[in-house]
Amino acid sequence: MRKLWLDRVFLISGLMILLAACAQAQPTPTLTPVPSSTPTDEPIPVTATAPAPEITAEATEEPIVLGVTPLAGSADPPPLDITLPDGWESGYDTFALFDIDALRAIPLAVYQGPVSGGTGTIILMWGFPSLINANPFATTETPDNAPEIYIDGLRLFRLAMVDAGCNPGTDEQRSYRLGNKAAFGTQFAIVDCPESPDTRGWFAGVQEGGLNFVFFVYAEPIEIMDSVQNDLQAILDTVVFRVTESE
Repeated sequence: MRKLWLDRVFLISGLMILLAACAQAQPTPTLTPVPSSTPTDEPIPVTATAPAPEITAEATEEPIVLGVTPLAGSADPPPLDITLPDGWESGYDTFALFDIDALRAIPLAVYQGPVSGGTGTIILMWGFPSLINANPFATTETPDNAPEIYIDGLRLFRLAMVDAGCNPGTDEQRSYRLGNKAAFGTQFAIVDCPESPDTRGWFAGVQEGGLNFVFFVYAEPIEIMDSVQNDLQAILDTVVFRVTESE
């Protein structure tokens, strides 16, 4: 699933740019090289949920099968600034996820580009709810905003990042950085996949302005991860959140 929707995010974004150019209209690309930071003058008001993708079914005498498109084909950029290296691109979409309690539409941002020896990828999922309010892995030194976001990251990792047939694994809870914010997550590996290449990396999440954000960071081929993790962390260090509380 990871490879299929990752490829489609960039395919849909590229087609939108092409169609806009053919129509000679003012384009609003969702896949663009980002040579430097893209600041906004004011914080971007956002809501904590995205509209659910349309579900359709045709009347028939046979059992009804619901058809759900995994990617809606459009989404707004997340409420943050990030500086990408030369040659990196970004794409945005809305991912329909069969979550633990419901079918849920989760905004998705994909940042991808060259790193030494391969390709680096950063996947951001944001605006999703926390389904618990306690962290069974917490200690007396765990910060207040760690409980839900770490468990959320584990949940989204298993449900959205791991293709069928893969062998996933995660480590213990760790502390990370997202810009100047303390974030919480862990290291992960995804191996023995029938279609997707093996990879490993980490995820880090934070709660900001009432919204949840989780970044999944990895590189391919798997052998280069040790040598490029500092370069990938340097990208996360540029993140500046621009969120205001929704009224």
